[in-house]
Amino acid sequence: MTSLRVCLVGAAHPCYNPRLVREADALAQAGHQVRVAAPLFDPALVEKDRALMAHRRWRLERVDFLPQHGRLRSLWIRGRRKLAQEIARGFATPALAEHSYTPALAEMRELATREPADWFIAHTQAALPAAAAAAAHWNARLGFDCEDLLAHAPGEPGALLRVIEAEYLPRCAYVSAASPLMAEQLARDHRIPPPVVLYNVFPLELAEGMLAPGERRDAAVLRLHWFGQTIGPGRGLEDAVAALAHLPGEVELHLRGNPSAGYRERLEELAGGGRQRLFFLPPLEHDEVIRAMEPFDAGLALERPDHGNYSLTVTNKLFSYLLAGLAVAATNTPGQREVMAQIPAAGFFYPPGDARALAAGLLNWARDRQSLRAAQQASWNAARARFCWDREREKFLALFASPAPRELILAGGSAAL
Repeated sequence: MTSLRVCLVGAAHPCYNPRLVREADALAQAGHQVRVAAPLFDPALVEKDRALMAHRRWRLERVDFLPQHGRLRSLWIRGRRKLAQEIARGFATPALAEHSYTPALAEMRELATREPADWFIAHTQAALPAAAAAAAHWNARLGFDCEDLLAHAPGEPGALLRVIEAEYLPRCAYVSAASPLMAEQLARDHRIPPPVVLYNVFPLELAEGMLAPGERRDAAVLRLHWFGQTIGPGRGLEDAVAALAHLPGEVELHLRGNPSAGYRERLEELAGGGRQRLFFLPPLEHDEVIRAMEPFDAGLALERPDHGNYSLTVTNKLFSYLLAGLAVAATNTPGQREVMAQIPAAGFFYPPGDARALAAGLLNWARDRQSLRAAQQASWNAARARFCWDREREKFLALFASPAPRELILAGGSAAL
């Protein structure tokens, strides 16, 4: 494959953008010159980014608008965006939509355009305007990875996002999405060729050194695991905590992440007499998450069906549990159904909001450790045979091996679904 210059443009800190990190790693490992352009705005994530970059083979360049690094600059960037948001409420032109949605848009455009590249790849809708401007400036190809269907997500400015997507998606040489259902929705929304599906999976190397389920010790306690950036409402955690009341004392629930204000106390109150079996764990660095799951037995994938985005996708939680060899208890959303239907032995579904149904499925594993081990082994096997970045990476890299990626999508995009 001819060496290419590729610039990936993000709208968040890389430590919070695992899809961008995986793609940058894959391109660099394939021999391409890779640069990542991203904003720097959260002081709590500076050290996490530094740890992430310690062993990367690609460059990270930033638009820094941390207040402590320049208060006037930070106020100007943030204030300019707020003004655009106010104006866009009544008149959402493409320019107003992107200025109101993308943090530090002018600076991100300048950074992305600073060096020539053969490809500019936007990660998330907020990165599209900057990546598209750079691609147009250098007469390069534009790609877009749709990590979330944000135009269908509650709490997001759907009208503005649809304007941005309509402006830039038709210009893309390829579009990728995190699930078949997401890809179908994007194709319907914007009449574009079917996007390539790249699941939210992880490289096998993140599980190196882990014991396979059959080699692990049987424990007297069934340890349930959930992780996320934030432990907060709207994530189905109430189901898991309420299920404790219907489970015996040898079942524990472990939640990893940063609790939002007052939410830990809310969950502890909901747990009632089971609060002694409810544990809160600190977040981990990106590359440590999978191996840290080895002591646990089952992972909880609790996405909500009333969330237009997450109901259609398959989040990295489910795939993380598979890679770590955990049995999976999942809500019966369309996106999770699509994957779990391929590996029914790995776990079970339950109706969202039905804590008793969740508890009934978990009780089976608490009482029948042979059934639990079989589900764990099915997860472990599925991750290695199909649901890992080692497999998806080849699909991703094939986009850059083709002289005509748009034709590649037309010919092979629907097959990828």
